Amino acid sequence: MTTTMSPVVSVEDLRRAYRAALAGEFRHPNRARPAPANPVATGWVPGLGEQVVLVVGALGGAGASTVALGLATCAGDARVVECCTVAASGLAGASTAEMGVTADGWVQGTRDTVLIERRSDRVASIAAMPAPSATTRPLTILDCPADVDLLVHDSAWLGALARTAPVVVVVTRASGPGLRRMEAAIAGLGADRVHAVVVGAPKRWPRPLEQALGAHGRQLRTSGRLTGVPHDPQLAVDGITTDPLPAALLGAVAPVLDSLRGTFR
Repeated sequence: MTTTMSPVVSVEDLRRAYRAALAGEFRHPNRARPAPANPVATGWVPGLGEQVVLVVGALGGAGASTVALGLATCAGDARVVECCTVAASGLAGASTAEMGVTADGWVQGTRDTVLIERRSDRVASIAAMPAPSATTRPLTILDCPADVDLLVHDSAWLGALARTAPVVVVVTRASGPGLRRMEAAIAGLGADRVHAVVVGAPKRWPRPLEQALGAHGRQLRTSGRLTGVPHDPQLAVDGITTDPLPAALLGAVAPVLDSLRGTFR
């Protein structure tokens, strides 16, 4: 007989969940909260000792949220901040314990040792994305699904981070369009600071996929900064749920996290 272990929740987590329940924050879980009157944040400074990794998708549905969560899972004591409007969340079902909504509109939840924060409101643009709240976590993974070309030309804090971060993780799909979009993203960000992750990549790439890999992608592969993540049928159908991430995915992104150490800002 198989015994399923329930996730361990701290006393502080229970207290916060209780306060959130008293405030009525779980009575309408699917209702978007109204946006703050002035949500624009022009700057963000990470906390003392807080290390930051920016993860961007080269195209929609690339798997950036999955890779971001995988990196945080491998790190252990980390948080994932999803930088998108409420309706576009890929992490809405990822938390095993919901902790309520902060005063500045971040829905907080936990998943083992990982803290997940996502917006509770509609965010109209990249510039309107509120800055992350303060944290005691040593590592923050920023999951940003915005178009990379628009992101690097944005004047607010996310655009500034995309232009200045020592390293950016670019996630794409193992397809011709995915690799072409990856090539454009690398060109916009600068190949010297990109680590690319190709989701759904087979161990041996077929010829059409090899032919679609551009000069920047080949440069990254030569320098050990192009990582393939195997296709997972269940994850592709269900998306991110409370189920553990596939071991093959974690095994693929763990070396990525190791290679990023020492480059965190």
